[in-house]
Amino acid sequence: MKIRILAVLMLIAIFFAGCGNNAGNNNNTPAPSAPASDKPTPTPVAETKSKYYFENSGVKIYMDDDAKPILEKLGEPPFGTFESPSCAFQGMDRTYYYNGFELYTYTESMEDETEYVFTVKLMSDAVSTPEGVSIGDKAEKVLEKYGDGYTEASGQYIYTDHNTRLAFKIQSGEVAAIEYSLVMEGNE
Repeated sequence: MKIRILAVLMLIAIFFAGCGNNAGNNNNTPAPSAPASDKPTPTPVAETKSKYYFENSGVKIYMDDDAKPILEKLGEPPFGTFESPSCAFQGMDRTYYYNGFELYTYTESMEDETEYVFTVKLMSDAVSTPEGVSIGDKAEKVLEKYGDGYTEASGQYIYTDHNTRLAFKIQSGEVAAIEYSLVMEGNE
């Protein structure tokens, strides 16, 4: 229940904060878009799939995959969706709230509605990675399942393969968060 309340509060904060810093600007005219080079861009599509993916109900979710077939297989998200103009891309960001995880997608422009997966966040121990690691597990289990080929930053074990970054947030010797994300310039 606390996680849901926190998620709702975060969404409200995002909604009110928006992507830009236009404090005191009441002009309703849209600002011109920044050049595409100013925004992070996904890496080129990997010729082979990453070894890191999330799986739920037999549906494998790889970063930067077309989200439509994934969303169709997963079905209607029981906890709803959220949509907003993207801060990182030229189009829209959408969040789909499922039991135990959140699926984040982006579109490349406002005109193109094709959604691509860019993040999956595991939110509870109701789900786990395909290797069997879930929130609440000991940090040693991460090392046992994934090995020592990680970088450590800000209390996270970060594994990278092709276009996917898999991060395990470690607090007090336990996994506190798990996130799969698309490797973009600046978050390698």
